[in-house]
Amino acid sequence: MPCKKWTGKEMYTFLMNSNYYKALEKYVGGMVDKVKEEKECDNLSTSMTFSNDIRAEDICQEFKFLHKSLRKSAMEETTVNDTFSDYDCDFLNFWLNNKLRKNVNNGSIEVKEFYEKIKNKNNDFFTKNNELDDYMRIIDLDILENMKLLYELYDAKQKILDIMLKQDYSSNQEKLCPEYTKTLHDNYIQAMNNCLNGYDDFYNELKFFERDYKYFIEKKTDESGYCKSSDFFLLPEYDPVLEAKQRRIMLTKILGAPLILPFVIPLLYK
Repeated sequence: MPCKKWTGKEMYTFLMNSNYYKALEKYVGGMVDKVKEEKECDNLSTSMTFSNDIRAEDICQEFKFLHKSLRKSAMEETTVNDTFSDYDCDFLNFWLNNKLRKNVNNGSIEVKEFYEKIKNKNNDFFTKNNELDDYMRIIDLDILENMKLLYELYDAKQKILDIMLKQDYSSNQEKLCPEYTKTLHDNYIQAMNNCLNGYDDFYNELKFFERDYKYFIEKKTDESGYCKSSDFFLLPEYDPVLEAKQRRIMLTKILGAPLILPFVIPLLYK
C-alpha cells in the first residue's frame, strides 16, 4: 500500500514489530554471498563520502536484498499492487538512515538522493514500489537514536517473552534471559533520560512500552524459571520527566507564596 507521510508518534509505531525486522536483518546478514550477487549497484555516484571499510555499492546491494526479502514476507496481507505495509516503509527508511549514519564521513547523509540513485539504476526493480519515492527522508540524528533505543527495547521484550513461554529453543536460556533483562533495563533508563531534552512523542511511546511490558511480561508466568529471577526483570520505576515536572510545580508554589502573604495577613486580623 502507498506509504503515508508520518508525523509525531506515527514515526515510532513500526518499532513495536522490531523483533520481526531484527530477524529479517539477521537473515540478510547471513546471506552475504547472495547479497553480493545483486546487480546494478556498481559505480553508484553520490555526493556522500563513505568510510574506508564500506562502499556505496555494498549498501546498495544490501538495501536491494533487504527490499526483496521484505516483499516476500510482508508484515500484513498484500496484493500485487499493494506490496508494503506502512510499517515496512517506515522500517526501510529507518534502516537506510541508520546505515548511512554509521558509514558516511562527517555524518552528512543524503537519504533521498541515495535512494534515487539506486532506483535510477534499477528502474524495473522499483517500478511496483513508487510509494517509496516521496517517502525516503532524513531522520533527525537525535530522533534516530531514540528510535534505535525503542527498536532494541521491543526486541529484548519479545526475546524475554519467548524464553518465558518456552518458545525459544536456545541451549543457554539460563544465561540469555538475564542478559536480555539487563540490556532492556539499561536501554530503558537511557531512553527515559533522553526525554529530558524534549521529544514528547518519544516519551509517550516509552510510557506505552512501560504499560505493555508490565502487563504482558511482568504478569506472565515464567515457565522457564530463568527470567523472573533476574535482578533486572522488573522495569525500573524511573521517570525523570515526571520528576522534573513535579519539581517545577513545587518551585512555582514556593515562589508564589511570598506574593500571596500580603493579601492573606490582613484577613487573619479581621
